[in-house]
Formats: sequence, structure tokens, C-alpha cells
Amino acid sequence: MAGIGFELRKAVQEASYLGAIRGYLYAAVISSGPWLLSVLTLTLLGVISLAFLPQEARDLFSATMTHSFAMSLITVGFIQMVVTRYLADKLFMHDTKALAPAFVAVLTLSSIGQFVLMHALLATTALPLQYRVPAAALYVAVSGIWLAMIFLSAARDYVSIVLAFLIGYGVSAVAALSMSVPLGPNGYLIGFASGQFLLLMLLVWRVLAEFPSSESFSVAVFGHARRYPSLLAIGIIYNLAFWIDKFVFWFSPEGMDARTFLRMFPPYDTSFFIASLTIVPAIAVFIVKIETQFYDHYRAFYAAIANKRSWKEISAAKEAMVAAMPGTYLTLAKIQAGIALLTIGLTPLIMSNLRIAPSFWYIFRILVVALGVQMFLLVTILILLYLDLRGSVLTISCVFLVTNLTFTLLTIRAGYAYYGYGFLFSSLLSLVLALVILDNRMRNLEYLTFVRQPLSPEG
Repeated sequence: MAGIGFELRKAVQEASYLGAIRGYLYAAVISSGPWLLSVLTLTLLGVISLAFLPQEARDLFSATMTHSFAMSLITVGFIQMVVTRYLADKLFMHDTKALAPAFVAVLTLSSIGQFVLMHALLATTALPLQYRVPAAALYVAVSGIWLAMIFLSAARDYVSIVLAFLIGYGVSAVAALSMSVPLGPNGYLIGFASGQFLLLMLLVWRVLAEFPSSESFSVAVFGHARRYPSLLAIGIIYNLAFWIDKFVFWFSPEGMDARTFLRMFPPYDTSFFIASLTIVPAIAVFIVKIETQFYDHYRAFYAAIANKRSWKEISAAKEAMVAAMPGTYLTLAKIQAGIALLTIGLTPLIMSNLRIAPSFWYIFRILVVALGVQMFLLVTILILLYLDLRGSVLTISCVFLVTNLTFTLLTIRAGYAYYGYGFLFSSLLSLVLALVILDNRMRNLEYLTFVRQPLSPEG
């Protein structure tokens, strides 16, 4: 779904140099908003809160946020791909009136389930009720934001989306600091959660305004789960694979206990969150420039088939799509390599300000490289999904899950000098597999496209 990328591409192409930079910043917020602004806001809050919050309270809040992100991504991942496919199918059929009712249904049912799940988990802890309720509410809000962004990937008014994120995280920061003085750690969490709920409400309003409909609620979207069960598996397995190394560290002897199941390993967690920011520029470029270019070739290929063009024209369209790919990866490689080298060089400055011991700085450097590899893996998976090669993506996701779990367990047994290498080697192996599969599928794309067509029209 290149959706909002086309609007951003227009803004970048038609604007001045400064306007182009603004367009890429919009893309960065839209593509990585919850992640990007959360890391920046939490880093700022962490520095400010040193003056009035004890270490135990800061650790608890950090663990709450980390677990909220991890669990929300995994659980939302269960329906993420199915919802995305439903949205894409409806947009292809120009049936935008079906989008808002589907969003309301998914958001409502998901929020109820998410609140019950998190509240049940927190009930097993020694945390007081006044902390458990806002913690569950924060988890529901973050989960809802992920869902809203699926639908807003097809929106046109990207400025309103960016403003919503800035307002929401601005309120989170101010409210957390203001309420922490009279209420302590509970107020800190309540304040941050209130800003996230405001952000969710702004995004909900944006979805309803972008896709007006006379219908208010529709569960038709869940029919796609029966039609594409592999998408359910892909969503949850890939997201679980992405987080499994963190879970292993949390529940290893290295992990810290932050109230029962809320465990953490600050050197790895902090390094991971900060390192993840290094892939934001490349993802922004991918959304604005590369994905839209690929989509143009992709659309031309399938339009040639749908319009029953000659075999020569179909082959030419495919070759144009194939020829564009090396440039795609090369452009992303230049951007990511430059940012990674700069970040690795600035590691002492970054890690010392975050109060990470020098003995763990190497983890940050390894994760910067690993997340760069992850960015290429994600791009390759997206291309395979464009081509509807769900079986291939499922295979890659399973390999990523198994290898990340296995390699991380091995690195923990090997000692702290090897921490982070499990995620790196798993990402590399999964990327190599993905590229081999993509190369094979692209060579045989005409055959795969025609052989998957039904022999008779569906009844």
C-alpha cells in the first residue's frame, strides 16, 4: 500500500529544498511515529525525571512502556496483515465507504480484548490498582494507535496526522511531568497515558473524516481472516520474532525484576530503542520515493496482464520492475550506511548521556548494524507481499523466529561479549533467505502469476 506515499511524493517534488526536507520529516513521523516520538519523549522524560523520581519508579515506568510496545505489536500483529489486505482490496475496488465501519469494529473489539488481557496480566503483580488501570489504558491506547495507522496509510491529509502525533506526545510529556509532582509514579504514568489517549482520539477522528460512511460498524473485515489465514500467522510470527531476543534477555539471569513479569535489561533495551531510530530516515525515503516507484512498475505489470497485452509487453513490464530493484537497495544502502557509521562514531557521546556503562557500548554498535539489516529484510518482505507471495513470507518469518531465539540463547550462554550478535546473525540469515526467494520468484513471476489464477470464475 503506497497510499500516503504518493501524497508525500507530490509534496517533495513540488516543494523547495526546505519543503522537501519537511516532506521527508512528515514521512518519518507517519511511518515511525509511535516508535520515533516515544523514544524521543521517553528519553527527555528520563533525563528530566532524574531530579524528582527515584530509580525504582523510573525503572517501573520504563518496563511498563517497553512491555506495552512489545505486547501491543505482537498482539496487533495477529490481525495487522489481514486488516491491511482488507483495506488494500477495498481501495482497489474504490469502496472507501467500507473502511471506517471496519476500523470501528476492529478498534472496538481489539480494545476490549487488549484491556482484559493486560489487566489480567497486571493483576498477577504486586502493583496497586491505581497503577494497573492506567498501565492497561496505556497499552490499549498504544495498540489502537498501531491499528489507526494501518488505515491512515491510505490517507491524504498527512499534515493532520503529523500534528496529531506532535500534540499527543507533547501532552504526554507535559502531563507526565505535571502529574508526577503531586501523585508520584502513578501520576507520571497517568499523565503519559492521557496524552496517548488524546493521540488515539485524534487519529480516530482523522480516519472517520478521511473515509466518511453511512455505516458505523462492520465485521466484514474478519472474513479476510478465513480467506487469508497465512496473513494471521505472518503478522504474529514476524512481530514475535522481532521481539523474541528481548524476551530472552528479560527472563535470563541478566534481567531485572520490575514487579513480577515486568522485567527488563536496560543496557540491551535502551540500546535497541535508540538504535532503532537510525533506520527511520531510510524508511521515510522508502515510503516517499522508492515504494511509490516500485508500485508504478508493479501496477504496469499487472495492468498489462489484466488488459491482455502481448507477451512481449508483459515481459517488458516485468523487466522494468526487476531493473528498478538494484537501485532501490543501493539507495537504501547508501543512506543506512552513512547514518550507521555516523551513529557508531558518536556512540560514546550517546551512551554516556544515557548513562549506559562503557562495557555495554558495543551492544549499541551491534544493534545499529542489526537494525540496518532488519530494514532491508522488511523492505524485501514488503515486496514479496506486494506480489502476494504469502507462503514465502511465512517461511522467512518462521526462520527469523527460530534463528533469533536459538542464536540469542547461544549468545547468553557464551557471555556478555556476544550480546546482540544473535539478533544480528538471525537478521542476516533471514535477509539472505529472503533475497534468494525474491530472486527466484521474480525470475518466475509470469509463471507464478498465471498458474495461481482460478480455472473458473468464483461463484
